[in-house]
Amino acid sequence: MLTSTLAGCVSGWVLTLTMPWFVFATTGSAGHAGIVVFAELAPFVVARFLAGPVVDRLGLRRTSWMAGVVETSSVVLIAVLVALDMLSFPMLLALVASMGAANGAGLLAKGFLAPAAAKYIGVDEGRAISLSSATLTVGRVFGPSLGALLAARQPVVGLAVVAVLAAVSASIIGLALPHGMEPGPAQMDEGEERQGYWRSLGEGVGYFRRDSLLVRLYVMLSLMAFLVAPMTSVFLPVWAKETTAGPGAIGALISTGAFASFLGSVVAVSVIERVRPSVILAVGFLLVVPQLLTLALGAPMWLVMVAWAVAGFVGAFPDPVIGKITHLWPSEEFRSRVRALGGAIATLGSALGSLVAGVFVDRFGLAVPLIAASVLYLLVTQGTVFRKDMRRLTPKIREDRPE
Repeated sequence: MLTSTLAGCVSGWVLTLTMPWFVFATTGSAGHAGIVVFAELAPFVVARFLAGPVVDRLGLRRTSWMAGVVETSSVVLIAVLVALDMLSFPMLLALVASMGAANGAGLLAKGFLAPAAAKYIGVDEGRAISLSSATLTVGRVFGPSLGALLAARQPVVGLAVVAVLAAVSASIIGLALPHGMEPGPAQMDEGEERQGYWRSLGEGVGYFRRDSLLVRLYVMLSLMAFLVAPMTSVFLPVWAKETTAGPGAIGALISTGAFASFLGSVVAVSVIERVRPSVILAVGFLLVVPQLLTLALGAPMWLVMVAWAVAGFVGAFPDPVIGKITHLWPSEEFRSRVRALGGAIATLGSALGSLVAGVFVDRFGLAVPLIAASVLYLLVTQGTVFRKDMRRLTPKIREDRPE
């Protein structure tokens, strides 16, 4: 399971760096790069929102595998069309949209596979979430360097690597994982009556709306994504071009942050079991701000690297905490539907953020959007984390839920 997670993470990072740089380098427009990201994330949001009942019916493995097939096929087709010099911008948007829709459902299902596998073999679910987060961090160490290297050369090679890694990830899930590891609805008896799709979806939405902690948490994640998701798709490509640093500098920055994040994730596995979530989230989010400001203020490369390393190390702590809250806080019956809706809300911020950032950077340059993002990020995160319902959470999380 962790091998599949690693392959999927590296694949995603290679695509994240190869695609925006390819678009920005060929069109010269940050707005076009933002449109491509929006074309991927808008279908992602819709698919993620609608996928909860589908995952319940098809099961985690089948949903993940089918999504992987669609994603791999789309990437292969893009690579072939690029190699033949036949890829038009509308065709690129259509294929990227199909990838986004597949990812929306696939990532929802994959998010439950690690805890399900852990439960199947008798390992604590919270620790499995931490290990999965650490594995994703390992992918963030190697993925950006590989993506930057390929972006600086031929994008078709990068797309081929993405296709291979996506296929490996999907194959492991489809062929290697045991069939009996999935929980609940995925293994209903044939004679058991299932709910209608829309009724199931509506009950999930109703459950989500009644839980103020989950609503605030996912709204915060959406606003955070709106402000910082344009980093790899808009801010860094523009910064690299304006400073003549090139895509190699992008890969170096992201890999530095990711390596520091890996070290942080090793420490985080034990720390998050002892320290209150609100403290971890407050500190982790606070130290992301210098990462934005150093780019905005034209700091020297060494200082930018230091800011990214610090943000990477401390930023490794919030991810598993958020993963534990979103997995352990909702009741098991509604878990997939809640995470589907919440994930859609969070990703909506990413989609709109890249689109808006591209327009603002084209109009105002790089510094103004980055400074504005820094201030708003600080207000949004600290204002949410220090609310009473977040402050009272303990590392156990599930035991903190009122009956």
